[in-house]
Amino acid sequence: MKKINNNLANKFALAAFLALGTLAVTTSCSKNNNPTEEIAPDGKNQVIVRIAGLNENTENISTKASNTNSTKASENLLKLVEGDEFDAIVGVTNSSSASSGLKASSGSRAATTALAATTTYSLYFYKKNPDNSYSFVKSVPLTAGAVGTIDLQNGSYKWLAVSYNNTDVLPIGATATTVPTTTTLDLTKDVLIASSTSDLVINSNSVPLNITFNRVFSTVTVEVNTLGMFAPMTANPTIAVSCPNGIKTKTIDFSTGNLSLSNVSNLNLTQADFTDVSPVGTDAYQKVATFKTAEQSELTVNAQISQLKIKVDDGSTRNFGASLSNQNIKITPLGGKNQRLLVGLAESALNYGTVGGSTVQWGRSNLYYRTGGALNATPYRFYHTNPNQPDANESFFSFKGHLPRTFASTVAANQKDPCALVYPAGLWKTPTSNEVGVLTSNSGVVDGLLGDIIGLLLKPGTPGATAGSNYMDYTGGTGVQGSVYPTATNRLRFYNNGVATPISIVSGLVSLNFGSGGVGQTAAFWSSDQLLTGDPLLSLLQAASGAASVGATSYIGATRTSLVLGDKAVGTKSAGLLNINALGLGVIASDFMNVRCTRNASWNGSAPGYNPMPAL
Repeated sequence: MKKINNNLANKFALAAFLALGTLAVTTSCSKNNNPTEEIAPDGKNQVIVRIAGLNENTENISTKASNTNSTKASENLLKLVEGDEFDAIVGVTNSSSASSGLKASSGSRAATTALAATTTYSLYFYKKNPDNSYSFVKSVPLTAGAVGTIDLQNGSYKWLAVSYNNTDVLPIGATATTVPTTTTLDLTKDVLIASSTSDLVINSNSVPLNITFNRVFSTVTVEVNTLGMFAPMTANPTIAVSCPNGIKTKTIDFSTGNLSLSNVSNLNLTQADFTDVSPVGTDAYQKVATFKTAEQSELTVNAQISQLKIKVDDGSTRNFGASLSNQNIKITPLGGKNQRLLVGLAESALNYGTVGGSTVQWGRSNLYYRTGGALNATPYRFYHTNPNQPDANESFFSFKGHLPRTFASTVAANQKDPCALVYPAGLWKTPTSNEVGVLTSNSGVVDGLLGDIIGLLLKPGTPGATAGSNYMDYTGGTGVQGSVYPTATNRLRFYNNGVATPISIVSGLVSLNFGSGGVGQTAAFWSSDQLLTGDPLLSLLQAASGAASVGATSYIGATRTSLVLGDKAVGTKSAGLLNINALGLGVIASDFMNVRCTRNASWNGSAPGYNPMPAL
């Protein structure tokens, strides 16, 4: 009688579990009822199997520096490597370039997704022996959309489940009772594995088994981009990515359920292995290649790039020839994770002046903002040719404004530094008042009002500054001699693009007047600093405007070329009037001028959550 009651209890438990399991699979996978996959019993105890899903925790990325023993998962490790012709942002990041479509996340959550109902897998059971060893007893082919019932005798078992995440029959040659062979997993397959973490105990009862698969292989995407050079690659550069013994797989001994690493080959990728991301004709800003490996220990991947050609904004091609970017990048592949190894090429800076003992690094040209097509992901850029009188609609900014021809918000939280929105995010910034000071005649003391051109030229010439016909250069602020950069961008040059005054504002867009702004006479760009209360020049501004006002500092440069009086170039730090909450619109009204960015010495590509793609 007791035996009958046990059997009845087991049947009720089985029926209840099957009902719940079928409901769960139906809810997560499809609206169709999932069948129960009946396995012919050879005893009276059953394991009831269903697939819970696939762990899609793709964002946990581990990176290591050479002098550390461990790092947290999901950590970025990007660094700036300066070169002669161009710099590089290199490392491993858990954030993908927006236009690349590469899967990544800045969070740390795990997600479980359902497998297709027709996905096949094999389940292997190993029974515990009296000496605590395990022996293979059974393998069963199953499908993900069906609940399986498998008969096992009383005892303790460990189990292993393997799938190719498709409908392929696993090539292991196993039958229900034949001991399977050792198999090396195919790197071209999306191999899924799940295994027991503790024994499955059968004791005259029905036992539920919910299986969550994990991917075996890590997928590493190698990305080479020229987003920080503001130009697409016009042809395949020479690319060589290598790592000795970088490609490994896993071998499963199905007789024991044990997995082990096995060597496959060295990692060797060339430009032929890379594909263009969102190409425009034959041009592309990004090239990617992927490789898979089961390696779990730290790898050092060498990436070399040369023969780089880019199409600059005047339509010409800039050829960097034999200039080489040679980077060693450490990465620790994690099974089942998508990781991104980045080599982001960026325009190099020009060094001129020091502040607080640190060299000030200047952008080669002024900032502009342009959208449309391939520019949508990175609309903030530097002109390649440093043109005279560029389009005011894209290159004239208000004080603390991040969009051209637009006033900044009075709410500090809504203000953005336009230089920080250049790729990679935060590497550049609007120069401080002290940085502007290295370009002036008087150690950066504010000593003029914006628009006072005559007064400016009465001052002595600025040391290191030379006058051109419509520009001024700073000697010493030069790049590599014999560079592919033209003279206008291979030395620190500021064109006399003038200052624009606001006329009217319609739908947030300001109409500009250049009539009295010194076009052809003055070079001007903003600093990031306002005048402090108590500054003598603030009183001068208030007296000149006839109202209580605040002011902002900027660079103003003027040139004079004369056979009689001689050439003169004067750079000074000037003050311009700000109208806070102009017209009650919650904006800061100011004049409009160019922006010349400087490198941000506090940039940290290893900061938690850092994404090189700017948050526009």
